[in-house]
Parts: sequence; structure tokens; C-alpha cells
Amino acid sequence: MGNREREKERDGGASGEQRSVASSHGTIEAIRNFIRSRYNNGFLNLENMSHDSMLRAAKIVPPGQTKGRSDVGTVMMKVAAELFPETTTISFAMNGLKSLQPISSVAQFFPNLQNLSLKSNDIREYKDLEYLSGGKKLPRLRELILLDNPVRDRDIEKNKDDLQYRSTIATLFPALQILDQLPIAPKISFGLGDLLNDAGGSGKVVLPAPVKGNFFDNPATQTTVLEFLENYLKLFDSNRSRLEHAYDANATFSFATMQLPSLLQKKRGDPSDNWSVYHAQSRNMTRVKDLEQRTKRLHYGNKDIIQEGLMKLPETKHDLSDATKFCIDAWQTGGLLPAVCIYISMHGAFEEVHHGRQGVLKSFDRTFIIAPAPPNSPAAMNGWRVVIISDQIIVRSYNGSDAWKPSMELSVPSSIIAAMSGVPAAGLPVPVPHIAGVPTTPQEPMPGVTPEQHAKAQDLQRLTGLNYPYAIQCLSACDWDIKKGVVLVSENRASIPKDAWQQPKF
Repeated sequence: MGNREREKERDGGASGEQRSVASSHGTIEAIRNFIRSRYNNGFLNLENMSHDSMLRAAKIVPPGQTKGRSDVGTVMMKVAAELFPETTTISFAMNGLKSLQPISSVAQFFPNLQNLSLKSNDIREYKDLEYLSGGKKLPRLRELILLDNPVRDRDIEKNKDDLQYRSTIATLFPALQILDQLPIAPKISFGLGDLLNDAGGSGKVVLPAPVKGNFFDNPATQTTVLEFLENYLKLFDSNRSRLEHAYDANATFSFATMQLPSLLQKKRGDPSDNWSVYHAQSRNMTRVKDLEQRTKRLHYGNKDIIQEGLMKLPETKHDLSDATKFCIDAWQTGGLLPAVCIYISMHGAFEEVHHGRQGVLKSFDRTFIIAPAPPNSPAAMNGWRVVIISDQIIVRSYNGSDAWKPSMELSVPSSIIAAMSGVPAAGLPVPVPHIAGVPTTPQEPMPGVTPEQHAKAQDLQRLTGLNYPYAIQCLSACDWDIKKGVVLVSENRASIPKDAWQQPKF
């Protein structure tokens, strides 16, 4: 290599500051001695090289410094790899690096590097890390330190936390497990393992089970939910003030926006949406960092929800005549209130109504938690069979309805179906409880039951959804202790027969 470089120098191929370090045998030997002095048991300590006496004596300007030679970093890494190929950890801390370009040859000479410190440098942009980022350059890099670099400090100052910073670095270095001496949050796969990685370059994820349409855990839930949504959305589009009694006095409501253009918009070349009307109230946690603002944008109580929440959203129109524009999943769930509630997850689209000009389509995801409206409650007295406990909306750029379009049935192993549904492959379907309700006619006491026991049985009915005979049987086994009865029902809900539950009374 020396002869070739000397020829290049004689030919004028390199000059001045950019001449190759390799042109001097003495320089190479100085670098070898320097590397030897900095190595210890798998760790190559290349910190603060500008102050190293050996490099100064040889007049070698290390990477990261101004007026340095172009290939000094490459030569250092080549020499280090020849001397100590077993190196697993390198520290470039305190070298004034503004970019990783001067040390980009680390990936070439140490492809199996596991730990890298870039602490206390001057790296300002994420793009300056791309010389070593990506899964192919350092595929086994498990730990990275970027403390005391502007790229980290500025991001944290801007976002008030390090979530975005850590997420970005984890994307740039996909094998990373530890960042700045703290573990990287594990990737969430929702039980699908490496399914997302298996999509390859197609951009499409092949799920282990087909996409299906709406889901309701039983016919009673379906009837209740569809009736509620039809009544609610009609008033939401026409007269939101009349929805006040549909919300419980302690209900909560919030909404958030996701303002990035959708894939459908990009494909069609549609212009970006105008989101200005949503800005003041959007509770998108990735954007709203201030605790006071987060609290302010969570609306509490039916009056606040209507006046400060719903009434300040744009006028809308939901096309309820076309069921394919919506996807609804709903099921009964316990543990939120004394009565069993219904959780509703709804996806669809609405049109923002702009009088005098064309409306704008928006996609949305909306979740409700509803419960039976108590007798004589404002909800019941205004014709609502259920009352809203919680309501959340996410408004997005319009992306059509293909995401929930039912696909053709696939041949799926029963074990996978069981894993996704929570039902043992060889087991029986888990009974679904009916919604707790209040009997419309007084229940006659059973023979031998005291008035006090009769009252407790009715209380247990309201709390659990059991019918009267099973409530009596449950309390008899619990020494007529209502709290023990509730726990017993909760722990054995899956094994309680279907005929033990009340029919819904809305």
C-alpha cells in the first residue's frame, strides 16, 4: 500500500491537508503504537484523541478535528482490526465529531461491534448518524451512547421528554437494546411475533387469520349498540346540544388528531387537509406535552363535554345508509362499574360540512363505554336506554374503508385461531354474560328468604347481572356477604351457565 500511495503523491493525486496518512511509514507505526496503548480486553478506547501525546508527537490530527486528513479514521480502523479483530466495544467520546462520516469505516472493519459510545461530541442532526445506521452496517450493535450531543439534547428540549428521540434512534439502529445506559422499550407485536417483519418489501402484512367484519359478542349487545349509535350519530350531525343527557354526569370525553396525509391521499395526490379548527382542543399526547394543557383538554361531565367539547368540533355528516363505511366491534365487559358495561370500538368516516363549498371527508376511530341508564336518570327520562361513561375520538386524514373490508376465508390452523381468540383449541366456547339490568317489575321473594336477604339478592343482581335465583344461590354460599358474592361471580364468570344471567333490561 505504501508504494502505491507514494506514487499517487508523486503524481499529484493528493495534496496539502488531504494527503493520505498511509504515505508515511512513520505515521502508520505511530498509529499502531497509539492503538496498542488504547486497547484493553475487547475495549478500544479512542476518547479525546486530540489530547493524546503520541498522536501529537507524530503530528496526526484525529478524526473529528478541523484540518485533519481525509482517511485518518479509515487507517485507524484498519490498523485496529489487524491488531485486535476481537474488539467488541469502541468509544469515540469527546472527539468533537459533527458527523459519523470520519469514522464510517467502523462498519467495514468491525461489522460485529456490539457497543459504541459517541458521548460528548457535536452531532446535531439524525442524518449525521446515517453513516453507521441501518440494520446492515452494524447488525449486532446492542448498545449506543449519545449523551451530551445536540441531536439528543435539542430533541428532548423540544418534546419535553425523550420518547421521540429514543424511538428515532431505535429505528436507525434496529438491533439496539440499550440507549444512553437505559434499555430500549421492547417492540410491541401484540402476540404476532415477527409477523410484521415477514411482510418483506411488499409493504403488506399477511395476517394469520382473515380480516372479518363487525364483531358483537352476542345478539343483545348488537341490538343495543346499533340502536344507540344510530340515535347518537343522528343527533351528533343535527343537534349536539340534545346529547347532553346521553352522557353521565361523571363522563369523560377527549379527541385527538393525526394530521399526516393518508396513504389514499398520497396515492391520489390530494392536497393536505386543514386542521386549524381542531388545534385548540386536540389531546394528541405526542404533541401536547404540558400537563396543564393535557388536563384542560380532557372534558369532564356532560355539560362540559357538550359546551367545550362537541359543540366546538366542525359540523359533520355520517352516511348511515352505507354500512360498509363503518366497522363496529362491541362486547360486554366488567370491572369498570358495578354494572357490566359495553365497550364499543367504531371506525369509519364522516364529512365535514362546509356551507357554500364542498365538504371534506375525514376518517375517524371512536370508542365508547356505555352502561344501562338507571331508572329515573336524566338519560332514561330523555329516552336513552344507555348512558355514556367514556367517549374518545381520533380524527385522521381520509383513508377509505379497505382496512376493515372482510377478506376471503383462509385456511388457518386451529391453534392460531385459539391463540388469537383466547379460547383453548379443544375447549368449549366461554359463556358470554348478559348485561346487568334492573328488573322492570318487583321480584317476589323466594320461599324462606327474609326481606333483608331478598334486598341483598336484588343488589347482587344489579352489581353482577345474575338473575334472582342464581343471586340467592350465590349469596347462600357466601354467608349473604354481597362483597364476597361479587368476587365469587367475577372469579367464576366463565363457568357460570348462560341461563344464570339476566336478560338485558334497557
